Amino acid sequence: MSYFKTFQINDHIYQIKDAMGVLTTLVIGKDKALLVDTGYGIANLKAYISTITTKPLIVIASHGHMDHTGGNYLFDEVYISKDDYELCLLHNSLPWRKKVLKNALRNGLIDENFETAAFLNKGAGNLKILPANYTFNLGNLTCQVVNMEGHTKGSIGILLKEDHILIVTDATCPFVWLFLEESCPLHIYINMLENILKLPFDGILLGHGAGQMLPKSKVEAFLACAKALKVEEAVKVTFNDFENLNSYCYTKGKMYDQNDVGIVFDPNKL
Repeated sequence: MSYFKTFQINDHIYQIKDAMGVLTTLVIGKDKALLVDTGYGIANLKAYISTITTKPLIVIASHGHMDHTGGNYLFDEVYISKDDYELCLLHNSLPWRKKVLKNALRNGLIDENFETAAFLNKGAGNLKILPANYTFNLGNLTCQVVNMEGHTKGSIGILLKEDHILIVTDATCPFVWLFLEESCPLHIYINMLENILKLPFDGILLGHGAGQMLPKSKVEAFLACAKALKVEEAVKVTFNDFENLNSYCYTKGKMYDQNDVGIVFDPNKL
C-alpha cells in the first residue's frame, strides 16, 4: 500500500492525502512552491513531494495540531501563527507522538522496522512565526495569509489570488471541531466566516476528506449551520484521544458525511 495518494486540483495545485486521512496542499509556482501542512510525519512527505516538484519549498502550518504538523521535522523551516506556536510544541511532544504511533500500529501502517525512537524524538521542527496577512510570492502566484480563528486561536487560511481558491484545512469544514480546549467560542467562529466570505474566492480546499475543491456556497452553509445551532438538537459524541472532553454534534444532515454540514461543539463554550 502506498502511504500517500495525490489529487490534482489543477495544473499546479495538488492535494496529498496520507494513509491516516490528512490532506496537505502543494501549490507550484514559476519560481517556488508552497506546502500547507506536513501531515503526521509517519512517512517521508518531503521525499514524496520531490517526485512532483523540486522547486524551493515554503512550508506553512495551517494550525498547531499534530495531524497537520507531525512532519515538520522533515523540512528546513515551517511558518506558523504565533497564537498556535505553543499548541504545536504540545502536539509534537513525546506523549502526543506516542499516540500517533499507537494509531499507526492499530491501522497497520508501520511494522517492527519503523524507526520508533527517531520519530518520537523529532519534535515540532524549526518553527518560524508567520507574519499576519503576509503574502508569499511564488513567481507568478501570490498566496496571502488569512486569519481563520475558531478551530484554534491561530488557525489560518491561504488565499490563492490568481486561482480564486482559499485553502482552509480544518478552519472551516463539513464538521468543524470547536469543542477543543484551544478552540474559540462559537461567536468568534461565526465572525470569522462572515469575514472570509467577503474575500474573492470561488472554492475551498480542506484538510480532510476526498481531496477536491468545494464551492464557496459551502462556506455559506457552514455559517448558516453555526448560526442555527440548537443545543437541544445536538447529539453527544466522542473521539479517540479526546474522550474526556465535552463534545456534541449538531447537524440537520447525516452525521460526518462530507456532503452534509455540521459542527462539533462544547455547550459550555457557546
